[in-house]
Amino acid sequence: MDIFGAPTPDDHRAHVLANAARLRKVLRHGVYFLRRMEGTREITSQQISLLAMLRGGGVRMTSIAANLGVRTPTATQSVDRLSKAGLVQRDPDPTDARAVLVSLTPHGEEVLAREDQHRNERVADVLGELTLPELERLDAALPVLAKLARVREEDAPAADRS
Repeated sequence: MDIFGAPTPDDHRAHVLANAARLRKVLRHGVYFLRRMEGTREITSQQISLLAMLRGGGVRMTSIAANLGVRTPTATQSVDRLSKAGLVQRDPDPTDARAVLVSLTPHGEEVLAREDQHRNERVADVLGELTLPELERLDAALPVLAKLARVREEDAPAADRS
């Protein structure tokens, strides 16, 4: 703080860094919570994540890898497994003959919808344990979390912008 008691840029940065650490911890534990829902489901959480990112249409393998936090060969193996199961398909990218776009098949859409419903029900069971004020705070936080989760256009690889 400065001599007048006002926060300094260093104070603000320290506060932001502390919040970043808390947010990362909460999100990490949120991922653990969601992964534990798998149980004996037919597809894994990572496969659900991959299928969900394809909802809007074809996605390049480099984007799939980046979104999953894996290398492209690992993402390719995941797509191969889902392709063999009839859940995704590969099509040539009309804007780049060297690239392919991965998209959901109708069967993939059905499986994803079914898995989403199951997981939504499980999360709703947990949310049902919250008090009304806690649910209201969660509702208020969701738009902020959604804003943080959006990939900014300048962060996307140039090949994926369109």
